[in-house]
Amino acid sequence: MNILFYCPWHDQDRWLIELRKKFKDINIVTLNDKPDFLKIKYAIIWELPDKIYKKLKNIKLLFSMGAGVDHITNLPSYNRIPIIRLKDPLMAERMSNHVVSQVLQYQLNLKIYMESQKKNQWLDFIEPVPNSNLLIGILGVGYLGTNVGNTLLNLGYKIHGYKFNKPVKKYNFKIFYQKNDLKKFVKNLDILVSILPATLKTNNMINKDILQMMKKKALLINVGRGLSINEKDLIDHLIKNKFFYVSLDVFNKEPLSKNHPFWHLSNVTITPHVASITAINSAVNHIYKKYKNLKKNKILKSDVDLNKGY
Repeated sequence: MNILFYCPWHDQDRWLIELRKKFKDINIVTLNDKPDFLKIKYAIIWELPDKIYKKLKNIKLLFSMGAGVDHITNLPSYNRIPIIRLKDPLMAERMSNHVVSQVLQYQLNLKIYMESQKKNQWLDFIEPVPNSNLLIGILGVGYLGTNVGNTLLNLGYKIHGYKFNKPVKKYNFKIFYQKNDLKKFVKNLDILVSILPATLKTNNMINKDILQMMKKKALLINVGRGLSINEKDLIDHLIKNKFFYVSLDVFNKEPLSKNHPFWHLSNVTITPHVASITAINSAVNHIYKKYKNLKKNKILKSDVDLNKGY
């Protein structure tokens, strides 16, 4: 049996080596092998071109190489084939570490001190707000969002979460879920962390209406998907509110163009989509474990709700 592997990442050769080590008795093929697409039932992919997907007439299961699945569900030819997305503990740890770093940069006024360093300027100290006095909201409490929320909670921050649907499990922090609760969730936050997936419902969800609900002095962190933010509305808000800060790891279009206004706004921190870099060994182990369980149980069930898109 053949499993198709496709991704455009610079470390794709390392992925292929680790996959072939793990899947010892299975033939992992790439497009370079000129495979018979009709014999492929499984694929491990990221941003597979639609023209290739259309050739996979007998595909039964797709493994996403990241937490997001919109690169699959947005394919014009996608036909609701079951998807297994990456729920890797090391990815969750990296996401939590990144969010904590941005919270601390804001809380400890580190960006202000870094700017003063460029001017050879010694500032009088600015007293930081205690952890217990900061209310942090997690917008999107799926696998990654729950891990981020619990990490921050363990550090003594006050945490609230927001979901689109009524929770079916117990969380360690308060959850808002009704549409009418969104304003109540947002308005008292000191920091909003968006870990939203890319769906029709989340597209431009963080717009001028949401931004105006927030405190004038607050921090917005986006480590979910870039399309969840209306960038024009955010730029206008940042220009009008000098003490409103954002930390952006994802954008509408990537890489971020050199002439984008975000580069020139002092209240913006930019990172190049690195908040939760996939760890190859850990990810391959996760994919292999899922594959073995599926083969053992002989049930090809998606762990993505295809109606919701995540």
